[in-house]
Amino acid sequence: MGAANMTKTMDAPRWCTTELGKRAWAVGADVAAPHAASVDRDGRFPAEATQAMRDTGLLGAMVPVAFGGEGASLLEVSESIRALASHCASSALVLAMHQIEVAYLIHHGETTMLADLLRQVATGSVLMANANSEVGLGGDVSRSICALVHEGGRVHLEKDVLALSYAEYADAITVNCRKDPEAAGGEQVMLICGPGSFTVTATGEWDTMGLRGTCSSGYQLEVDEDKDMVLTDTWSTVVNQTGLAVTTVSLNSVWLGIAEAAAATAHASVRAEARRSIGSTPASALRLAELVVVLGQARAVLASTTAHIMAVGGGTSMEDDLPLVLEMRDLKLSMTTLCADVVMRSLSVCGLSGYKRGSKFSVERNVRDVLGGALMANNNRFYVDNAQLLLMVKSV
Repeated sequence: MGAANMTKTMDAPRWCTTELGKRAWAVGADVAAPHAASVDRDGRFPAEATQAMRDTGLLGAMVPVAFGGEGASLLEVSESIRALASHCASSALVLAMHQIEVAYLIHHGETTMLADLLRQVATGSVLMANANSEVGLGGDVSRSICALVHEGGRVHLEKDVLALSYAEYADAITVNCRKDPEAAGGEQVMLICGPGSFTVTATGEWDTMGLRGTCSSGYQLEVDEDKDMVLTDTWSTVVNQTGLAVTTVSLNSVWLGIAEAAAATAHASVRAEARRSIGSTPASALRLAELVVVLGQARAVLASTTAHIMAVGGGTSMEDDLPLVLEMRDLKLSMTTLCADVVMRSLSVCGLSGYKRGSKFSVERNVRDVLGGALMANNNRFYVDNAQLLLMVKSV
């Protein structure tokens, strides 16, 4: 890392305590932030930040040391995503979604071919995406319409994907599907589509209020892959043992990073106002003090749930720990609500300067990006699921 990057790393906030988090902060400050406005304005993939993630080892950080990675913990990965989100939410979401797929490979990739792919991830040469959603199912990933077709030692698949983030830039894609054409909708497996094994054809466009750089359009996915790229564990096992925990922590780290960026802007606005009226406390300082309380609540709930997940450890099915499932769903509901509250309070603190596009204290992009959190896996669905789950647990 060059001297300029080291300077940015030293400027990382107090909550950024791990080496991986500080490295991500430097990538965010030096690369992601300068391009964030154009990524958002043009709805384009954050190519510059993604290349920096490859070059600095962020993409391969979670890979175990035995496979050439750093063996980063979930806490370290969370901090790196949060640090990047403080500069560009779209870049952070790319990193978050990639790490979720990497976790599947780490914990469920049992074949030689899957191990080889994991080693490629460690070098930064493979960016992973997922094709879980499917047209016709309304976002329900617990079942599939598409199915694997087995032919000799290979498998073939065609899937009409509802939203496939950064599909045209991904080197590998994970996809859930019925295990064969005769299987029921819920009898799913996960196929890892390695480099060169798939083609994607856009069927829609991604012209949204926020999170524009994820390029999450609809795509027709066609795959011709080796049968050894199918995970041995069922889809439900993969999700319950790995997916729910890593997804929950990773995505909510993005929302917190957005909120922290807005709060930092509000803080800077108040300090600038105070310098203009030496000897008096600006009225906006009171609103900032209230904002910081809410931000502290968001930080605490993410830290608490992440610590609980890490204490439980991997390999335990979430089906066997319903209170933890409830806690993780509550984390998503809490974070998307609290972080949106922080951002809107930041707008109030900054006033018209926060509302104006291009202003030094603008929080426009933060507002639009953070609102996507409640819609990625809709909060209404989580409340319905929790209502049912609360009837099964013995205490809250």
